[in-house]
Amino acid sequence: MSVIKGWKFPIQINESNGRIQTVEDNECVKQSVKMILSTQLYERKIVPTFGTDLRRYMFEVVSPTFVSDLKKTIASSINKWEEHVLDINVSVQATPGPISTVNTSVDYITDIEPTQERVIHKVDANEQ
Repeated sequence: MSVIKGWKFPIQINESNGRIQTVEDNECVKQSVKMILSTQLYERKIVPTFGTDLRRYMFEVVSPTFVSDLKKTIASSINKWEEHVLDINVSVQATPGPISTVNTSVDYITDIEPTQERVIHKVDANEQ
């Protein structure tokens, strides 16, 4: 029996029963983490503090301070909005040069199943 259940994103219809497809447990948490990372603060009118403030890092110089601040922002947002994440580790990889591509990896363990999960997210101005 599942502990948590939520809609599958992107939203899809189950052709056999005509209902919205759902996900359970760790997959539900993984989708929640992805949604937190891809939602900019104040993007949602009803819950304006949902998400992260990743776009403020867009045109910054990649430095140790940048990496540290980015890790803290991601970890605090996930801890705030996803109650099933127990242990979180955020890593940041950036390409060298004047125009950097910044990728983040979020490793975490949930209180549902103690298996490590990973979400990879590209910090990009053209996110959808």
